[in-house]
Amino acid sequence: MQIQANVSLGAKLFLSRVLRNPRQLGAIAPSSRHLGELLARHAAVDNYSPIVELGGGTGSLTRAMIKAGIAPHRIYVIELDKALAHYLKETFPKAHVIHGNAAELENILPPHILGNVHRIVSGLPMINIPEEIRQQIIESCFKILSPEGALLQYTYSPCSSIKSNAYGLKKKRLGTVFLNIPPATVWQYRKC
Repeated sequence: MQIQANVSLGAKLFLSRVLRNPRQLGAIAPSSRHLGELLARHAAVDNYSPIVELGGGTGSLTRAMIKAGIAPHRIYVIELDKALAHYLKETFPKAHVIHGNAAELENILPPHILGNVHRIVSGLPMINIPEEIRQQIIESCFKILSPEGALLQYTYSPCSSIKSNAYGLKKKRLGTVFLNIPPATVWQYRKC
C-alpha cells in the first residue's frame, strides 16, 4: 500500500514539475524500467564502489539500480528540486539523497567517496542546460570520479548531448532504448 502511494505521489510530483518548467526536467514521462535496466547494468561495475545519480527525479533509475542488486547504501542521489529530494528520501530511506546542485559535487558529497566513484549516472537534460553550467557539471563529475570512472548520460537525441572533444573526453554509445517515452540513447564518457 505504501509503495503504491509513493508511486502515485511521484507521478503527481513529476507532472507538476513538467507543467511548471518542462525544460528543467527535459522529459515528458519518467524514465522507463528498460532504460533503468540498461543504465544499472553499466553502473554495477563492482560490489562496493559508490554510484552517484544526477537528477533523481521520481526515482525510476534509483529503483532500477536497487532492483538490479546495487545496495541502496552505495547510491548517492543528487536532486536540485527540494520537493523531489524530499520524496526520494522518503521513498529510498537507505540511499543517500542530497538536495543540491550537480555543479558542486565535490562540496556536497561526503569526502570519503571523492575519487572513489566508479560511475555517475545522469538523467540531466544536458541539451537544455546553458553551456557554462553544463561545463561546471561535467568538470564537477570528473573531480569526484576515480581515474577509471565514467559518466553515463542518457539523452533523447540520437546524438551525444555532450561535446566530448571540447571536454577532453572519449565517448561510447552503450545503446538505445526504444521502450522509453521518448526513446533514449545512453552514452559513456571517460577522460582521454
